[in-house]
Amino acid sequence: MENYVCIHACYTIRNHMLNPFPIQFLALFAYLILRFFVGTILVYFGYTHLVRKHELPFPAKVGVALAAVELVSGAMLVLGFYTQIAALAVMLLSLLGIIFAKRLRSAYIQNALFYTLLLATALSLFITGGGVFAFDLPI
Repeated sequence: MENYVCIHACYTIRNHMLNPFPIQFLALFAYLILRFFVGTILVYFGYTHLVRKHELPFPAKVGVALAAVELVSGAMLVLGFYTQIAALAVMLLSLLGIIFAKRLRSAYIQNALFYTLLLATALSLFITGGGVFAFDLPI
């Protein structure tokens, strides 16, 4: 009898929740969409930083290393391959980006708000993992 009350209460609460988009099966795609867009942005920035490495306000080797990390971690996020490790790398890149955005002025360094948003997104992916459509398992 006790289980029946819990099931009935949970069912009643779920049916009366105000949800503007009640199509819950689309929730499976949320992490895929998040990974895809963040990864694509990182691949784009990594490619741009590699092509224009002489315009970055860093020594050449540091700029190439940061661009390579952006490219690799972005590709890992798009593919869902070791998502949490890639998200950890993106979090470190974001922290460096926040520091450099405040200290250095360059056309190829985004502002601190962008890197803060990237940090929050990477933290979310680090905590939750890649989701259903990823090639890895959560740590």
